[in-house]
Amino acid sequence: MKPHLASSLIFVSLLLFLLPSLTVHTKAEVITLTADTFSDKVKEKDTAWFVKFCVPWCKHCKNLGSLWEDLGKAVEGEDEIEVGEVDCSTSKPVCSKVDIHSYPTFKIFFDGEEVAKYQGPRDVESLKSFVLDQAEEAARKAHLGSDKEL
Repeated sequence: MKPHLASSLIFVSLLLFLLPSLTVHTKAEVITLTADTFSDKVKEKDTAWFVKFCVPWCKHCKNLGSLWEDLGKAVEGEDEIEVGEVDCSTSKPVCSKVDIHSYPTFKIFFDGEEVAKYQGPRDVESLKSFVLDQAEEAARKAHLGSDKEL
């Protein structure tokens, strides 16, 4: 076998071996919410939903690039936190119900209730810190509320 052919075969074999491991984690868990799924999902018990509301034609939404997917990856290991998105051009009833008037809008829901609207810097660390703090606070308040009911 010629040397360049052997090295090419080794390269292709290595590439085929490594390729699956490179592609397994490329898509984060960002759940698309619609008029049919939104209410049920954000009502999930003890779960904070950080939801991005956008429309495809919005330049500010487009400028986010992969930010929302990157956030999804960053919070993947966190218990009781879900990252979702709503396309307000196809799910207008949802966006009207939760009072969305500008894009993008980021809101946190806990046990079906809106608990916070994010208006800070648009980077993964700021978004992650915000959702972790808000989820912890919402869970604490929910726990205190359930103690009062007993």
